Amino acid sequence: MKISLESAQADSCNHEDLTRICSGFVRVQARRASAVKVGDEVCITGYVVDNFCIELGNFLDNPSVKTLEHPEEHSFHCLLDVESCRDGGYQVLGEKNGDTGMHCLGFRLNDTDAVVAAGQSSGQSGYCTSCTGDSAAPEYGWLATVKGTIVNMGDGSNGITGTPILNDVRVLSSDVECNRTTVPPLCVGTAPTPTVPTSSTSAPSPATTSVGTDLHVITSYVLLFFSLMYSLLN
Repeated sequence: MKISLESAQADSCNHEDLTRICSGFVRVQARRASAVKVGDEVCITGYVVDNFCIELGNFLDNPSVKTLEHPEEHSFHCLLDVESCRDGGYQVLGEKNGDTGMHCLGFRLNDTDAVVAAGQSSGQSGYCTSCTGDSAAPEYGWLATVKGTIVNMGDGSNGITGTPILNDVRVLSSDVECNRTTVPPLCVGTAPTPTVPTSSTSAPSPATTSVGTDLHVITSYVLLFFSLMYSLLN
């Protein structure tokens, strides 16, 4: 019986027992496709946060809130008015990891003056004393689209110094869409490693009790397994 690789992947991913390995296969492919390097143009929409509050672990003016858990609650006052926050520089975060509940670190922005100026014009005047926005502007959670060019990939750590640095930084409205969103390296690194599914203790469904169907599923599983191993090793 001939089964193509594409057919094996499609059929196997429809089989309940193989859900996790198929999900892992997709994550591995996404991880390989999202690699970045020095000189690459970056576009990402995410929360802009100061590095001081990231290292602190919570917001300076709201200590009960974890920085990477709820950046949408970060005040423009804390971001822009507080000297220690400005001096620490800024970065744009990646998406929230569904497993940890935390946003991954993204890209450091190598132009603090440009970031501060963009933030002051975006934030609501009031609690943020340096902001110039009207009453419709946000007071908390600076969501922006950031563009720039990678000039340094970081030191390889999982902390702030491990995030790539962007030059030629442009901080735009979050309404500006990226033609292609750049996935930060530290976000890619949080993708779960694919695991082999454990055997189920539940009774087999009628659709998988026939010899022919079992043989087809086993063959599909074997082909998918070797495809996954090939992707990991190349």
